Amino acid sequence: MNNELKLHALKAVYTYFFPEVREISKLPSKIDSSLFLTTTSVEEAKKGIDKLGFDKSLTLPQTSEGKIDLDLLHEPVIKRISKIYSEVLRGISEFKHSYFTSGSSEGIFHVLSELKARGVNEIYTLSGEYEGYKEYGNAIGIKTTEINLDKTKLNSLDKKVWFISNPSARDGNTISNEVINEICDNASEVFLDFAYAGLTKENMFDISHKNIKGFFLSFSKPYGFFRFRAGFAFSKEELKSLYGNKWFKDIGRVLTSLKLAEDIGPNFFHKKYGKLQSEIVNSINKKYSLKLKKSDSLLIAYMSSLDFMTLSPEGKNLVSPYKRGESYRFCLTPYFEKIEKGEPLFLE
Repeated sequence: MNNELKLHALKAVYTYFFPEVREISKLPSKIDSSLFLTTTSVEEAKKGIDKLGFDKSLTLPQTSEGKIDLDLLHEPVIKRISKIYSEVLRGISEFKHSYFTSGSSEGIFHVLSELKARGVNEIYTLSGEYEGYKEYGNAIGIKTTEINLDKTKLNSLDKKVWFISNPSARDGNTISNEVINEICDNASEVFLDFAYAGLTKENMFDISHKNIKGFFLSFSKPYGFFRFRAGFAFSKEELKSLYGNKWFKDIGRVLTSLKLAEDIGPNFFHKKYGKLQSEIVNSINKKYSLKLKKSDSLLIAYMSSLDFMTLSPEGKNLVSPYKRGESYRFCLTPYFEKIEKGEPLFLE
């Protein structure tokens, strides 16, 4: 056995820049420059934006003088995207405040900052969660306590604020609505991070619980748009620190996000590439005598602690660097790229 798996499966999850996204990512270069002029009428702007090929004409905001109001352009875009994602997120209409952000991470930091300003000094996450919650919290004096659900009775905990990724950054698997609701019952507030939503088979995430105060949506992983930065923060209450984003946003990315949601949409890539994910996992297991399982999220595989204990010493050495919380997580993106390029998965 060699160390090749260490070279090709990543410990951090980096997205696959899906071939279907690459042409859409060029949309900003197709925007008529007149859109950015303060003297452009809403009618002129509409003609230019219609040429970008959206499903239907976008209702554009305008100033009192009838000029295009780019400060508010995100509003009709988010409204259209929210309608598409209502097939994935049950209860999305209950979140009246929405903001365009740089992926989900910007929204997470702003929420943490507002919580700190309110006097929150500790949050809960699940064991092995996304590192960003802890690192952002550390920067502003918020302690992160990781909770192992298998070893903790939720009703024994003090009611605090929770941050939860779903599908989970721990192993790429979906946390059931029942578990989420149980956590909500025993929390003061819950913020959900849907950075992986759209990379699984069809699933309805229930976000209707009264204690879910906000959620984050990112197009980085579901569409391979990580290096372009497009995401959204939704909240039941106004997030005042994100108010300025109406001025400081990338119009090209806003419009590209709508194009991604309409032309591709959530769950498309799992339907197309789910079989390939299985083939990659099976090939790795066969090559190295491992017991990886494909995660619910397309680009990830995982291994339980129990399966780890059954491995040979060589297998354990190979898998150990991928430990995360109570299990092991593997990013398969390099394998997808190798297959696209026609390269062998393994060096002989």
